[in-house]
Amino acid sequence: MSDESINLSVDDAVLEMERVLDERIVREIERQPDLATSIPADFAARVAAQIPSKRPVAVVETTHYGRTAMWASLAALLVAFVVAAVRGAGHSPIGAAIEMTLYMQFLAIAVWLGVRRWRAS
Repeated sequence: MSDESINLSVDDAVLEMERVLDERIVREIERQPDLATSIPADFAARVAAQIPSKRPVAVVETTHYGRTAMWASLAALLVAFVVAAVRGAGHSPIGAAIEMTLYMQFLAIAVWLGVRRWRAS
């Protein structure tokens, strides 16, 4: 016997073992487990009996952190307007762009707060 024939027969045997193993794995994966013996018949009734009839409701107070932060932002923008007006920041193109950005932010926050107040009433 030559070395090549031994190697071929070993390779064939390994391939056959892998094929058999794959078939066993697929068969076990596709098999439906029999749970009748492992789960008691009254399991669902016992679990349902342990659930309280009414859950206690937690009382949560509404917080207004977002609204408070928006009011603080509105006040900070108003202060920034006054500082920009006193210093004359609108005379340069960059200063004018900063002022317009602050105006747009102020307007957006004011509209947001107004819509929220309008929806609440």
